[in-house]
Amino acid sequence: MVLVAWGLAAAAVAAAIVAFGKLAATKRTAAEEAARLQGEVTRLAEEKERALHGLDEERGRAGLLEQRAQELEGEVERLASELAEKEKEVDRLADRARRDQATQRLFFGRKARATFDQLRQRLLADGFPERLEELANGSGPRTLTEEAKRLLKEVESWAEQGGVEDPGLLHTLAVIDYSRGDAKRAELRLRTAARISSDPLLHENLGDLMRLTGRGRRALEHYKSAARSAPEDSPVHRKLGTSLFEAKDYAGAVRPLTLALAASPDDPEIHLKAARALIETGDFQKAVDVTQAAGKRFPKNPQIPAVQITAFAKMKKVREAHRAFEKAKEIDERSPDAHVALGWALLDEGKVAEAVASFRTALDCDPARSDALCGLGVAANRTQEWETALGHLKQAVALSPDSAEAWHAMKTTYEGLKKFQLAVEALNKAMALDPRLQA
Repeated sequence: MVLVAWGLAAAAVAAAIVAFGKLAATKRTAAEEAARLQGEVTRLAEEKERALHGLDEERGRAGLLEQRAQELEGEVERLASELAEKEKEVDRLADRARRDQATQRLFFGRKARATFDQLRQRLLADGFPERLEELANGSGPRTLTEEAKRLLKEVESWAEQGGVEDPGLLHTLAVIDYSRGDAKRAELRLRTAARISSDPLLHENLGDLMRLTGRGRRALEHYKSAARSAPEDSPVHRKLGTSLFEAKDYAGAVRPLTLALAASPDDPEIHLKAARALIETGDFQKAVDVTQAAGKRFPKNPQIPAVQITAFAKMKKVREAHRAFEKAKEIDERSPDAHVALGWALLDEGKVAEAVASFRTALDCDPARSDALCGLGVAANRTQEWETALGHLKQAVALSPDSAEAWHAMKTTYEGLKKFQLAVEALNKAMALDPRLQA
């Protein structure tokens, strides 16, 4: 029993020793951990101190920056105030400069207009033309007198400095430019003036310039503008009527040609064009009236009864048409106009053979009469002599490529020859020349 007791005691002592060892180790570990933690606490305290110190420095810098920003804001406000004052000063100077410039321009403008009045009176006294047409056909002086040149130089100088764009001044200077051969400068001035003025003479001159430089369509538009407000005796009505007649706008040409007749009764061309325009618009009786009045004024002009033949033929007044032909023969037996007119009248009567004879007589009088060749072609179509017709019509369009009647007749010829594509092409050409023609 004693031995057992000693064994148990020894075991207890051993366990105690082991436990004590473990406890001692634990204490050492705890002490080491405590020391480590104390070191970490110290380190963190040092970092905190450094951070607080850095924060103080940053706060100091931030304060300095805020102070500098405030200083800069004050500087900006001062500069903005100075700039506003300078802008006000610049505006005051600019206003003053504009007022001074306006005053100067008004002064130069008044000088330009006053000198222009003198120039205009000088040109009038010298008989210098107002119309470009007169300069173009040489019916007036083309050069300026020394006094006019002096005034012109002053006008151009004052007008340039004053920025003057008076349409009357520009118009007159343009006419002078044209007289000197500077058509481009004349056109520029006329166009500028026409944008701000409806003066009929201005638009008439611009139309003349367009026509003289080969721009017939644009000339026509300016003639129309001029004719709206031009007096009835203005020559622009003749120009407008003639331009419309040449453009085959016969309905539009009647009124201006009628006005031109009253203004220029001694111009046989106007009588003839007016009568032909009336015929084209179907007013045959009025055409007869015009030709009868013209016949009294121009008894030796065979073209007048020739036009009368056509008017009577359209009215189916065969006897009167033949009387007009006899009248034309009395004036001039070899008048191609009368024979051509009679030929077409005979075709209307269905007398093809007699019509051919008249057309051939016209060609004997004048081999270059394309309307007579066209008549022969139409006559050959009537008798279905297609090749003969084609020969005559090709000669007609060779002499007069813009003969709508010949191209239209050629359409019929090609159809007779079964050349339908060529027939379409001929029709297109005819209708392009005269939209009134039908397929």
